[in-house]
Amino acid sequence: MKDIGYEQVAVVLETWDAARYVSKDFDNDFGMVALEQLFVLQPRAKKVFGYDKGEEVGKASASVHASAFAGLFDSVFQMLGPDLEFIEEILEQVGRKHKTMGVNPSFFPFMGQALMHAIEQFTGKALTDVQRGAWEEVYESISDEIVKHILA
Repeated sequence: MKDIGYEQVAVVLETWDAARYVSKDFDNDFGMVALEQLFVLQPRAKKVFGYDKGEEVGKASASVHASAFAGLFDSVFQMLGPDLEFIEEILEQVGRKHKTMGVNPSFFPFMGQALMHAIEQFTGKALTDVQRGAWEEVYESISDEIVKHILA
């Protein structure tokens, strides 16, 4: 995993914390906003969540994954720092799981956009250029590590 600068981590954590305290059920609410935006940006991603088996199946699966999605980022963000080895192990497991689920690596850039959309929705304001740059760098580092293990 590529090193992420302290400044970028600080900016991401600041905006994450600002978003986190908007909702009592943050993990589910945030995750659903992000996933709904992912489905707008990349409708093919709906198949991974079972929407091809029906709307009810897809919604139930998306709801479960919404909480897991936000929880994963919360955990990873809390561990960002000089020792990235433990995060790499977690992201390797995430990559392997996504591989078994049939996640297409091409979905990850769309998920990054959806993540930033959700941050903006929860903070109630657009990300500044500095914030967007920090989020892009941190997300790219995390997603690259996951994708590496999907492709392995």
